[in-house]
Amino acid sequence: MAATIVILLLNYLEVDRYPKGLDAPPGPRNAELPIWFPRVILHGCVYCETCPHRFVPSECRLSVTVTDHDGWYRLFWAGSEVYVYEEPEPVVAALRNSTAEVTDATWTIRGKYAPVESMDPHPCPAAVDEVALRYRLRHGTFPGFGRPAIDPSGTLAVARAFYWVQRKSPTDPVGDLWWELENPDSFAGATRKPCSCSASGIIR
Repeated sequence: MAATIVILLLNYLEVDRYPKGLDAPPGPRNAELPIWFPRVILHGCVYCETCPHRFVPSECRLSVTVTDHDGWYRLFWAGSEVYVYEEPEPVVAALRNSTAEVTDATWTIRGKYAPVESMDPHPCPAAVDEVALRYRLRHGTFPGFGRPAIDPSGTLAVARAFYWVQRKSPTDPVGDLWWELENPDSFAGATRKPCSCSASGIIR
């Protein structure tokens, strides 16, 4: 009798309130580029003074998977339910459930920087062209932005961490949500090829 009462009490106390997730099949969806991401980089050039290169995205997708782990006291109907989100507000709401856990969360940005204007090609030293950023979602206390990650050619700088949601109350159990760069040492490739720019340049 006592065990039955405990089980009923635990079931009563575990109230699941999860926002509706994405429709099946779950998975990454198209997303907007972060506001800090450089859409255009300007290369200083001995041939044509300044060469603008525009980012052409081939992929920009994010997906956050939250799993609801029901306790053993759910007995025959115990199990895990999976919710997939692409916006920060429902993620915060989902994580306020005591049995919620972020089991997968990625934001992938891929693409190339291409010359804005077509000019006669000339030799171009190694400079960033292909970009493949992989970010993972974290939550708790935001550790700070830190120094930006810079590609091997020294052409492009990107954020190592950036806010997605900043906590509104010191007592909020979810805390901050931020994205952290998973591949700071390999997020950009560089090749030597004819183009309308040189390697040395500034980012604007």
